[in-house]
Amino acid sequence: MKITKTMTKTLLATSIIAFCSFQSIAKEAPPTGGEPKNFSLPATETMTLDNGLKVTFIPYGTTPKVTLQLRTNTGNIDDGEHVWLSDISYEMLRQGTKNKTAKELAEAVASMGGAIDSSVGMDSSYLGMSVLSEFADDAANVIADLALNANFAESDLERIKSDTQRRLSVSKSSPASIATEAFYKSIYGNHPYGKFYPTSESIDAISAKDTASFISTNLVPNRSHLYVSGVFDKNKVASAVESAFSEWKKGDIPERKTVITQAGPSLTMLERKEAPQSTIRLGLATIAPSHPDYMGLNVMNTLLGGAFSSRITSNIREDKGYTYSPNSSVVTRVGSGLWYQGADVTAEATGASLHEIIKEINLLAKEAPGKEELTGIKNYMAGIFVLRNSSRSAIISQLAFIELHGLDKGYLEDYVKNVYAVSTEDISNVTKKYLNVGNMHLTIVGDTETVAPQLKEVEALTPFM
Repeated sequence: MKITKTMTKTLLATSIIAFCSFQSIAKEAPPTGGEPKNFSLPATETMTLDNGLKVTFIPYGTTPKVTLQLRTNTGNIDDGEHVWLSDISYEMLRQGTKNKTAKELAEAVASMGGAIDSSVGMDSSYLGMSVLSEFADDAANVIADLALNANFAESDLERIKSDTQRRLSVSKSSPASIATEAFYKSIYGNHPYGKFYPTSESIDAISAKDTASFISTNLVPNRSHLYVSGVFDKNKVASAVESAFSEWKKGDIPERKTVITQAGPSLTMLERKEAPQSTIRLGLATIAPSHPDYMGLNVMNTLLGGAFSSRITSNIREDKGYTYSPNSSVVTRVGSGLWYQGADVTAEATGASLHEIIKEINLLAKEAPGKEELTGIKNYMAGIFVLRNSSRSAIISQLAFIELHGLDKGYLEDYVKNVYAVSTEDISNVTKKYLNVGNMHLTIVGDTETVAPQLKEVEALTPFM
């Protein structure tokens, strides 16, 4: 027993010493991180075929893999009467060609160590694949075969439409999707930028002929850019590209009209009876990436609501507990853009949440942030930017972004420098200039009976009623 007591006392003393030492270490400030360096864009080389197809080669990394993406300036912007026609049409490209069945294509690409990939956006879409470097030229031939020789079989279309109907049903049942669609419509009206979801009847009405027509009209070389990024034999790939794509015929380039946005204030309430939460979207049209104030707007957004440590998040999540994951975003469109704050808040705190969000916006417009706060945001943005661009596909995405929005490479190469050039006064000025609450659109999906009386108690929302 005596020995046990002695051992117990010894262990207790050791634990106390260890705990105190841990506390001492824990209280020490972490080392200050160095300022991120400017993003260094890899050397690129671009050639243009006679049909207008641009091809950019981006030697990158040492891993023996290569990513090819055929980016085209088309997407939901060209859907016309059938929203998601572009999505379905691009999916049809992957269902087999005049030369190979879908199964044969999948097996051929798998033997190259890759898979066929496609993505449809509002203004830009791509068809691509990542394979082992030795198969880069073969991958170029596969992409050309998909783009030029797709089958567009009715049997494939029926299966794709069935899958699309299920996806639509899931989307339309989500409060976030419902709110986002209504919010964008309040800003862009009947412009394609304001149309997010089709009707079930519209999907049913799409024919294989419609998808073939969409591809032949919009997936054309003089609206396209093939990016090749990674480790590859440039001469071998260039020869394969010229051979595979040379017979591709030019198409028409549509005239994009100036995007007309609608000014607020406006309030859209969408009923979700007895919902325990309200889904909020509050925002307005702002500026395109080519605008001189765009960088300042992005830094301001990150500080206000676009990061976990941002002001709105700290307020309504950490301090008030109204919501779990609020977030603000700057959204880009060709020749346009918008800012919005989104959140799912408890139904009983809908009015209080909006009061706090608006308070933070107005405070930032009135008072410039402190240098320490802004420096933390700049470090975060600069670090994330460099990390985000450390892959083959990420570099392609950045190059495609600047081409789509008419920017030069300086946007990427000077990004970090331009982030750090934003001053505290700039933050306050862009808030005041672009985030006028009186011009905003507010969309709420929730229980109207619970929410409506709360909105009347928020003085800043009086013009919205």
